Amino acid sequence: MTTSSPRVVAVVGSPHPGGNTSYLVDVALTELESRGVAGEKIVLSEHVVLPCAGHDDCGERAACPLGDEACDILERVYAADGLILASPVYYEDVSGQMKVFIDRNCFNSTHGVWLRARSVGLIAVAESTGLDETLDALRRYVALSSIDRIEPLTASGFAFKAGDAARNQGLVESVRALARSMAGELLRA
Repeated sequence: MTTSSPRVVAVVGSPHPGGNTSYLVDVALTELESRGVAGEKIVLSEHVVLPCAGHDDCGERAACPLGDEACDILERVYAADGLILASPVYYEDVSGQMKVFIDRNCFNSTHGVWLRARSVGLIAVAESTGLDETLDALRRYVALSSIDRIEPLTASGFAFKAGDAARNQGLVESVRALARSMAGELLRA
């Protein structure tokens, strides 16, 4: 009997597809793939993900009526063995793109659909402040979206201008360590 390798989906909440946050996700996915874990990167700014419309009858609907790409993205996220959530810090919290993504999980929640992820990594990048608040917001998402308690792994640090993350070797190494730990958890299971 052959088993497929575990699969990690990484959700990037930066409006800059080639920015610091996206770069760090690439570092994590490269490390995971070198250890036999498949990876997929979803950059939210490259997709149409509309804000939640707050339908009062969300739990009674068979499908979300917004008709954007969020349902497909969420399907891939919820089916993954592992999950990486990565956001730059905007105004002491997650980016707008990540917040919209988090809000769109309401449909799954009202329908009793839970993350399958056995390992979760959180990456936050700030110019100077807000790392703890951003990681806390991402932790809350994981707790609200999981039926089992998952203790996310974290990597965070400072990078502002394009390319700063690549020059911050401590941050790069912390992301590699996060990915190594995730691979260990996923391959052990």
